[in-house]
Amino acid sequence: MSALVKAIPAIPGERLLMALLPPGWPILVVVDETLERRKGARIAAKGMYRDAVRSSKSRVVTCLGLHWICMALIVPVPWSQRPWALPFLTLLAPWRRTNVAAGKAHRTLIDWTVVMVRLVARGLTRRG
Repeated sequence: MSALVKAIPAIPGERLLMALLPPGWPILVVVDETLERRKGARIAAKGMYRDAVRSSKSRVVTCLGLHWICMALIVPVPWSQRPWALPFLTLLAPWRRTNVAAGKAHRTLIDWTVVMVRLVARGLTRRG
């Protein structure tokens, strides 16, 4: 288990999230990544990333921004026929050059996702 997972306390609002699930509904957790376009000298963790919205199969567009990884719980809502994803955990995934400049080990998106899954799994096993 990584040191980050050991250092982070239980997820705030964990009981509230589980209370939103009806009895018998499976615990479905999804992970998504998103790019927040930001520029400026004071944005410390910005990097050059592929912009999925502006890119196509034939043309890759990159832009400056912050790369976020978001974990969400899939829950049914009474006003919709489709379940909704309620985000409950978000992490900033810094650019490789940012980590090198700060003297930190770089973690890929997969590494950060594993950290998030372990954190959530630890909370669920504690739940009983």
